[in-house]
Amino acid sequence: MSVVIPTMNSGPWIRQMIHSLIDQVYANIEVIIVDGGSSDNTVAIANSYLGDGDLKILELAPNLGISKALNAGLREAAGTFIARMDADDIAYRWRIHDQVEYLVANPKVALVGTGVDAFGRHEGPYRSPLSNKKILDEYLVNNPFYHPTIMFRREIYDSGLYYYDESLRCEEDYELWGRLITEVEVANMDQSSIRYRVLGGSAQWNPKKYQSKMKGVSAFCKANAIFSNELVIALVEFQNSAFIRPNCYETLRRYAAAADKNDLPRLGWIHDAILREPSYERFQKWFRRTKGWLL
Repeated sequence: MSVVIPTMNSGPWIRQMIHSLIDQVYANIEVIIVDGGSSDNTVAIANSYLGDGDLKILELAPNLGISKALNAGLREAAGTFIARMDADDIAYRWRIHDQVEYLVANPKVALVGTGVDAFGRHEGPYRSPLSNKKILDEYLVNNPFYHPTIMFRREIYDSGLYYYDESLRCEEDYELWGRLITEVEVANMDQSSIRYRVLGGSAQWNPKKYQSKMKGVSAFCKANAIFSNELVIALVEFQNSAFIRPNCYETLRRYAAAADKNDLPRLGWIHDAILREPSYERFQKWFRRTKGWLL
């Protein structure tokens, strides 16, 4: 199996990440590090491990972006199963073994993720929706996977389904899920496979993030025959700002009612509340209280 890891000035963390893969209980792991033009000692540290197992190091020109780096790594991957990991995370010893075992035992599942144990700016275990249906229900309002935890069958890469949009500079995984999860069966395991480093917050409103969300939500909505400009804009605005304006609230409320009636993808964690609360003001109060913004 293969693990693809993009790096960019990852010197402070890359050694610990590499050791976590060397220590895996699963044998026969191909590690592919794709460096996007680091100016620190990232590549030098990675090179010091050449000869310790099956390690490949690709050095790309600077500023090509993470999507191009990931696609370059995928082209080099030889494994029957391919996993993602980030250079600042730490894999538990059982990570690769347990995910390979899951895919072998569940031949209909093409991609599987896991939960994470966060550390750094945020601490504690986090979980993603487990079943294929729950993942579809979550997508419209939230990313249903922790990207560095996923593992997938190489068939979905060979068939052209699994590729990163190289025009995107961030949220490349969310856009990919919008195309992919309507085509294949996916799942998450109810366990943590990595220690997930949270280095800091990022601004919710980001034009590059908005572009990725628009592409992903649009593809997902078209595949489920629920596309409308009004709905897509309301969903992306919510995801990109964590705020719902009155007109977007009405759009999402109408969609939620139609989803229940016609067995369509739900609105994840806000679905029941947007139907239950009788007014925009009441929904906003519930929303602020749930987010911890209201004492």
